[in-house]
Amino acid sequence: MAAEYLPPVLLAVFFIMIVGALSSTADSDLAALSSIMMADVYGQNVAGKEKANPRTMLLVGRVTMVVATAAAVAFASLQPNILDLLVFVGALWGALVFPVLASFYWDKVTGKAFTVSVITALAVFLPVRFGWIPVDGVFGIVVDMLSVVGVGVVLGLMVFGFFGAGPAKVVGVVVVVVTAPSAIGSLHEYATLCGSLVAYSVSTIVCWAMRARRREGFDFALIAQRTGDFDDSGSVAAAGPGADTPAADGDPEPAGSSAR
Repeated sequence: MAAEYLPPVLLAVFFIMIVGALSSTADSDLAALSSIMMADVYGQNVAGKEKANPRTMLLVGRVTMVVATAAAVAFASLQPNILDLLVFVGALWGALVFPVLASFYWDKVTGKAFTVSVITALAVFLPVRFGWIPVDGVFGIVVDMLSVVGVGVVLGLMVFGFFGAGPAKVVGVVVVVVTAPSAIGSLHEYATLCGSLVAYSVSTIVCWAMRARRREGFDFALIAQRTGDFDDSGSVAAAGPGADTPAADGDPEPAGSSAR
């Protein structure tokens, strides 16, 4: 449509806008991935926060960007179906959205519950979306039921953003009850829609089930001990020789955290 109706100048602007949008998304993803690799993977788990070398962390981040870019170019050269990729990204978001939001407001969501719920949701989404298993009979009914729950989750999360948890639960239940009679038995015929809705519902059900009976909550104070600056040299130098530091009095809080 752009080539057909836009003059050359506007067509050039149109493609510049597309390239700009793609570039802004790609560099954000690369920055996030490099941060995860150098801070979480190397800094926290490989070297350990006490022994992590900032120079090595920087090198890990740069190497990650190069490797990820090369992998992306190689994957793009295979020319996969863009619609399937978009649907997969939508399902990935569906698998992540409830555990992410729940972890902000519900202290019972641990890393294990988060990981298991996301992986389980994707494991169910893939065969439903791409027809690896015939979606008919009893399995089709189960998929329809999960999809109906997914509709309730989606609308419930939308209401939650405006009105809070109470109204969100009411809307979610009402939507499931109203939608179920007309959807169960036929919704599985729409594989793309069903796949995404199943991702929402399965991640929600698994995440809730793993944490519902947990009495003790996750200690958010641990975040202050496990994250923070890996290089304390700047704050120590600014404090001057002989100044009291958290390391000196046994306080596990990273140096410089009070200033932040």
